[in-house]
Amino acid sequence: MTGTFVLKILKENVPVTFIYDTLKNMKRISIIGGGISGLAVLHYLKQRLGESAKITLFEREAVVGGTIRSFKHGSSLFEWGPNGFLDNQPATIQLIQELELTDQLIEAQRTAQRRYIQIKGELLVIPAGVLDFIRTPLLPLKDKCSLIAGIFKNNISADRSIYDYVSQRFSRHIAEALVDPFISGIYAGNIKRLHMASAFPKLKRKGFKKARMRSFRGGMGEIIEALYNRYKNHIQTNLEISPGQINAGIIIVAAPAYAAAKIVENLNPVLAGVLGQIPYAPLAVAGLLFKKSSFKKEPDGFGYLIPSKENKDILGVLIESNVYAYRAGTDQIMMRVMLGGAHHPAIINDEPNQILAKAIKEIDSVYGLSDNPIETFVKLWPKAIPQYETNYPQWRQSIAEISAKTPNLYLCANYLDGISFNDCVNNAKTLANIITPSFS
Repeated sequence: MTGTFVLKILKENVPVTFIYDTLKNMKRISIIGGGISGLAVLHYLKQRLGESAKITLFEREAVVGGTIRSFKHGSSLFEWGPNGFLDNQPATIQLIQELELTDQLIEAQRTAQRRYIQIKGELLVIPAGVLDFIRTPLLPLKDKCSLIAGIFKNNISADRSIYDYVSQRFSRHIAEALVDPFISGIYAGNIKRLHMASAFPKLKRKGFKKARMRSFRGGMGEIIEALYNRYKNHIQTNLEISPGQINAGIIIVAAPAYAAAKIVENLNPVLAGVLGQIPYAPLAVAGLLFKKSSFKKEPDGFGYLIPSKENKDILGVLIESNVYAYRAGTDQIMMRVMLGGAHHPAIINDEPNQILAKAIKEIDSVYGLSDNPIETFVKLWPKAIPQYETNYPQWRQSIAEISAKTPNLYLCANYLDGISFNDCVNNAKTLANIITPSFS
């Protein structure tokens, strides 16, 4: 690539200083956005290119990490965003090994095996085995038969909403009672809008690999801290920047779709228009630290999810100290209450004290409280999770086609090809592999 460019500009009698500056910029890579996607791309590019390219990551906030941040206060730990990941993706495990964090990995505890769905205020155990499935009051006999029969239906297209897919393959009640709360726990979304094939592409492949939930002793923020410490000389924070301000041969925009739309607006207004259409679900996260003695009924298991038909602001409750060790003292319980989502977007208008009041009221209604929490945390995400809605395949194709018309501009974020931590790491590694040959 470089040789062809040099011959071309020499023939056109371009000044030597211009040639030098241009060639120097061609060896520069700028990454805009310091979430896990941007940090992982930085890691893989530095790993592959070393000092052959000048790579800089720009982050507008004071700290990197995006939605991933862990707050330690005394014996408690509060996660702003994701609290863990599944260990079925080799790229993630390899990244952890490369960052020398393997000894900090922890698994979800046995106390987290039991999970619940709340129906009309009552917690019902999600079946974990055949006998549990037969006995569960979650589903009437008719739906249990539909669930078994649906397993053998392999000819139903996933090019439709999750609700329509599950309703046709199993039943409407299964979609509303089981799948709806499960999707709320992942996407905070509306199953009547989310696209089945886009939200769960692995269904089109070889199914799901068995996996364990993992995190780090110090929370998910540990991997962000490790990446920052390794590459801090290549990271600039507190700096909002656009491609027009960058002299680089390659620009990678690793920001959310709504932010990416503003960043590329002058460079590619058509692409900006498409990115700006991608919807996000809002989410409020309330962290509550209690003494164990505060509960009339001690919370057990992983936590519970709430179907949208219950018409509550609350999406679900995670009992963090049951899921992972090092989240609270031995005489304490750490919980996270998720509120809002696509069904209750008005949550973004609530003040922190209102969010806390709703969260505490929910916990009191289920477990009974004799005392208030000893510590509270609130984080409000007006645009938390991108929604892979039924028109997402068209958006995804448009983004690919339009961005291809802007040479050396790349996008890498969780609105493309998966929202999970694992997806972000995988996609960052794939992008680094695409970019690397241009520097050979």
